Amino acid sequence: QNRVCHLFGIRYPIIQGGMVWCSGWRLASAVSNNGGLDYFSRKQAGGLGLLGAGSMHPETLREHIRKCKAAIDQPFGVNVPLMYPEIETLMEIIQEEGVKIVFTSAGNPKTWTSKLQQAGIKVA
Repeated sequence: QNRVCHLFGIRYPIIQGGMVWCSGWRLASAVSNNGGLDYFSRKQAGGLGLLGAGSMHPETLREHIRKCKAAIDQPFGVNVPLMYPEIETLMEIIQEEGVKIVFTSAGNPKTWTSKLQQAGIKVA
């Protein structure tokens, strides 16, 4: 257990990158999954899976968030490139769907950090 594990409520300090086209609900849930087996230790996976919102239309992101929630009961987050053309819509969906962790990229996080934190979201 270390600060990263404690902050995100995960077992191992492994954070999956939000790799646009690759980072859908299947990958994020596999990284976070409480029932998945780690290849080396044969224990629960327990990393932090991230959905890559940069390649998703807003409603596609909503769908992936819901599928991830249905697949696991462990923490996961969303990586949001801040230069996304419909950033306001993405942020609304993230809050409406109760996402607890957001990683920002590709832009200045200052505009969104305090708003997300006020909504109870951890921002990295």
